[in-house]
Amino acid sequence: MKQLILATTLVAFSLFAFAGGNDANKKLLGDLQAAMQASTSVKWSSTDNYSKGSFAFNGKTVSAYLDAENTSLIGFSIHLTGADFPQDAVNAIQKKYPDWKITDAIYFIDNHANGNYFAQIEKGKNKLAVKVTASGKVSIFSKMPY
Repeated sequence: MKQLILATTLVAFSLFAFAGGNDANKKLLGDLQAAMQASTSVKWSSTDNYSKGSFAFNGKTVSAYLDAENTSLIGFSIHLTGADFPQDAVNAIQKKYPDWKITDAIYFIDNHANGNYFAQIEKGKNKLAVKVTASGKVSIFSKMPY
């Protein structure tokens, strides 16, 4: 499931309307870049569109995405579990989708230090990937296959 959210995120990363990076995101981006460069255990895989390197950062699984053509950084995704997913984001999703269950979540920060939360939600056989902005706006990012 996590791979579906991440793949969907990468397919449309250029379409995001990010709110702009703040100082905390700029620091996080720098820390992630440094951690990736210093890590001796980055596991790389590739597709036609991007290369993905996964590594551990502060006890969390992080994936770096690089453009396949020029190896420039697209961004990082940080897998979130339980309390890592902010309650404000959970509340915003539950307000818009009250009978849906959150099954997976990530924080995606692009190469300009702009970040958003993404969650996979399910209700019966229906699955959606939703984006939650810093202002709490929830929008459908992608309908997902069964």
